[in-house]
Amino acid sequence: MNKPARHPIAFLLGIGALLVGLGGGLGFLAGRWLTSAPHSFPLLSEASALVVTEYLGPLPDAANLERGAVRGWVQSLGDPYSLLVDPAGRELETDTLTGEYGGIGADILRDGSGLVRLMPFVDGPAERGGIHEGEVLLAIDGVEVVADWSVEEITSRLRGPVGSAVRLTVDSSQDVEAPRSVELVRETFPLPTVSAYLYPDDVRIGVVRISLFSAATPGEVDRGLDDLSSRGAAAFVLDLRGNPGGLLDSAVDTARLFLQEGTVATEVRIGGSGPTFRVESAGRWENWPLAVVVDGHTASAAEVLAGALQQHARGPLAGEPTLGKGTVQSIFILADGSSLHLTTAHWTLPDGEPLPAGGLVPELAVELNPADPDASLRAAADWLREQGLVR
Repeated sequence: MNKPARHPIAFLLGIGALLVGLGGGLGFLAGRWLTSAPHSFPLLSEASALVVTEYLGPLPDAANLERGAVRGWVQSLGDPYSLLVDPAGRELETDTLTGEYGGIGADILRDGSGLVRLMPFVDGPAERGGIHEGEVLLAIDGVEVVADWSVEEITSRLRGPVGSAVRLTVDSSQDVEAPRSVELVRETFPLPTVSAYLYPDDVRIGVVRISLFSAATPGEVDRGLDDLSSRGAAAFVLDLRGNPGGLLDSAVDTARLFLQEGTVATEVRIGGSGPTFRVESAGRWENWPLAVVVDGHTASAAEVLAGALQQHARGPLAGEPTLGKGTVQSIFILADGSSLHLTTAHWTLPDGEPLPAGGLVPELAVELNPADPDASLRAAADWLREQGLVR
């Protein structure tokens, strides 16, 4: 039997994916797979047989029954970071972590009557193919778009390999024009995780905001720093507020941009073994003044980066304590295209200690104030100036 594919990561795709993954709870304990469950689970077999023979309402199809049982098993672990993601969600998750996707160049939304409408990007395949803003999407490759399809599932069906074709049936919702068929060829669209700008109050300071760690993030950070330095920035602030994490390797490679030597983090698996991630050569930006902004939503892989920079004294953390998520999830791709996230390791800081449950504590403590949301960013910039690091 082939083992499921495994992809180590260090976060979950936000609360949305968590709710999708746990939405079934302990649900649906019946179906062909469950009725043939091994004798080592007699209670499961007994309950599933009763559901099949006694439940009054219609049963979901076998695939959903099976996933419901898996969700229940995973939920019984009591670990909020272990979960099952359905095939459509797994496809979008893969796009996010890759940093790009093959698509038609359009957003979708449901209007008040439940119709799915297309909003083409400027000069994307949809716009060039004649799709107009607000047109109703009726079918994808001949399959009717039905009311119970989620936006996530529709998005997944519209995406696919770059260069592949997809045929849409659309309707302008105007009496003068009947529904028509349009064939589009999917193109590559990036999913940027980094934005870079000069701090408005002092353009000698460049701000690099990282929203997520995908495979493309280290390169995006490097290019952002290049751009800011070419425009006169003499010091930088890394903004990790709200960053839920992402790929562990990506966070490690981003840390390497700013460090000269030493350990970034160590991954500890079952039995105490695991790789140690080190800096092999001095990073391009290891001599540049730096401060880091965090908050209570800075988590996991983002904490790997913040913790490494803090312990190597590359610059202070400003803001609130971070979330304190020090575990690593591995993604196992299952036979039906869904993905099973399981906590398989935890990571330690450069000093070898686990991440504190209360998160990383900033040197420049700034309490959250909705009336002044950028107070921590201002504190980081002020510190750079007070230390004489901005010239």
